[in-house]
Parts: sequence; C-alpha cells; structure tokens
Amino acid sequence: MQPITASALSPPAGHYVHAMRVGSLLYISGLLGVRPDDPGDSQLDIDAQAAGVLHRLDQVLAAAGLQSCHVARLGVYITDVAHWSVVNAACAVHFGSHRHARTILTCPGLHHGSLVEIDAIASCPETQT
Repeated sequence: MQPITASALSPPAGHYVHAMRVGSLLYISGLLGVRPDDPGDSQLDIDAQAAGVLHRLDQVLAAAGLQSCHVARLGVYITDVAHWSVVNAACAVHFGSHRHARTILTCPGLHHGSLVEIDAIASCPETQT
C-alpha cells in the first residue's frame, strides 16, 4: 500500500490520508465542499461547493499521477436531495464524456457546514502500480 498526500490540500485533520494506492486502485478519502482551513467557505452555495470539491478531487488525483478520466466510482453525500441536480450538472461538466459508477446519498449534516462531500475509487494504469 502507498499513501498519497496532495500537497496542494490541507493535511487531513483526522487519522487518515488523502488517498491510498492499493495495487491498481486508488482509494480517495472523503473531500468536503468547503475547506476546513477557510471559515468563509461555509457560506458558499452548493454550486461553488460542488465545483470546489471536484477541483480538490483533481488535486488528489494529480498527486497520484492520475486524471479525472481514471475515476471508476464516485460516492457523493449531499445534505439536501434538492442539491442532486446541481451536483449532477457539476459532474457532467467536470467529467465530460467520461462516465463512472456513482452513488449519491443524502445525509443530515456534514463536517464544517459542507453541503457536499465526495469520495472516489480510481483505476491506476498498469505502469503506475
């Protein structure tokens, strides 16, 4: 196993890493729609948070030498089912023609006032393992 740290992101506040490469898979830890180190982020709307969390996903992927086209599964957690269409549209723009498996769940609350959180599993090309 190989831990992956995205230097562009704040270090994880808990006992985990940004991602863990295991064989040909990269398991990406939950990323929030807000940055815990920026209290103003909790005021961002779902559009801005969705764009921000997908940008942070790209930063973790880049730290592992991957791109968004390597994402095989995306887990999405939202605080209100009304956010589904916004997050879906943000994913469509972000991933373009690349489609992955995805689950979207609603939950009553996320850390730091975030409206969205994602985790992912990416496939590492054979030369990357």
